[in-house]
Amino acid sequence: MALIRAWLVLIVLWLACLGLVVWVRSMTRRQAVAWLQLARWAIGGAVLALGLAALTIYLF
Repeated sequence: MALIRAWLVLIVLWLACLGLVVWVRSMTRRQAVAWLQLARWAIGGAVLALGLAALTIYLF
C-alpha cells in the first residue's frame, strides 16, 4: 500500500511540474516578469512570517 501511495505522489508531482512548465512557456515575457516579481514578494513575506513565528516561539 505504501508503494502505491509513493508512486501516486510521484505521478502527481510529475504532472504538476509538467503543467507548470506548459503554463510558463505559454506566457509572454511581460507576464513572466510580473509573475516573477509577485513570487519574489510572496517568498519574502513567507520568510518574514516564518521568522516572526520562530522569534515569537523563542521569546515566549
